[in-house]
Amino acid sequence: MWTAAAVLWILAGGALITGESGVGLIMVGAAALLAGLCGYYRRRQPLGYRIDPDALVVVERGGERRIDGPVANVRDGGLGLRVLGSGGLYGYLGRFRMKDHEGPARAYVSDLRRVAVLDVGEVVVAISPQDKAAFLQQEARDA
Repeated sequence: MWTAAAVLWILAGGALITGESGVGLIMVGAAALLAGLCGYYRRRQPLGYRIDPDALVVVERGGERRIDGPVANVRDGGLGLRVLGSGGLYGYLGRFRMKDHEGPARAYVSDLRRVAVLDVGEVVVAISPQDKAAFLQQEARDA
């Protein structure tokens, strides 16, 4: 995406130099939009997870995101169809349907091979802990 933004920027310069100002301005706008989306999703990239007594905390590149509610029903899972969000740019973020048809979930996933699903209050959340097997065993012991 960064490369696409750079290519659009270069092509916009060429269009503006040759007098195609309308096309050039559209390309500049598209390049700025792509760069803005890349910057936004880079800050939201999930780096780790922490379970507090009353919340799930997603550690992101730009800070922490807290999802309030008790954590329960930790299980193996997988993402299905993306409903809203990013499907691969710095992670799988947003709303996704689940492969096992449990309905939509909020996803804070960095690796599709390590997806774990858990209930946080009334919300279904998909994450990808570094060591999924150990995470699932730890949560089963804590339950």
